[in-house]
Amino acid sequence: MEFTELIQYILYVILTAILPVAAKYTVNLIQTKIRESAFIEEAAKTEARSILIKDALSDVMDAVLYVNQTFVDTLKAKGEFTQSAWEEARQKAYNAALLTVSEESKKAVASVYGSFDSWLQLKIEASVQAAKTNKDVML
Repeated sequence: MEFTELIQYILYVILTAILPVAAKYTVNLIQTKIRESAFIEEAAKTEARSILIKDALSDVMDAVLYVNQTFVDTLKAKGEFTQSAWEEARQKAYNAALLTVSEESKKAVASVYGSFDSWLQLKIEASVQAAKTNKDVML
């Protein structure tokens, strides 16, 4: 056996042993990068969804404040704020919120909470209660 044949044989043995290990390492590295990419993509989606939900909540609070200033305060000043007026105020806040919350935000809320309508009603009540507690708004 000549020296070049010996070198070729040694290289063949080494490559035969190393190539599968290197291929396995490369495949694992690629799979890890794909998982990281999916994680980053999901994190970005979650962050975007969170921003949309915060925007929706802000819109609901604005609707509650609007109804308070344009409807509730007037009735309270006249001493005419009754249970039926309360129901009407809640419906006005609901309608105002529906008009101001974007479709994207509605979809984001529904994807996280299941029902935009249920979430909206809950957040209107919570906004009214928070306003009462802070003495800023009394719906």
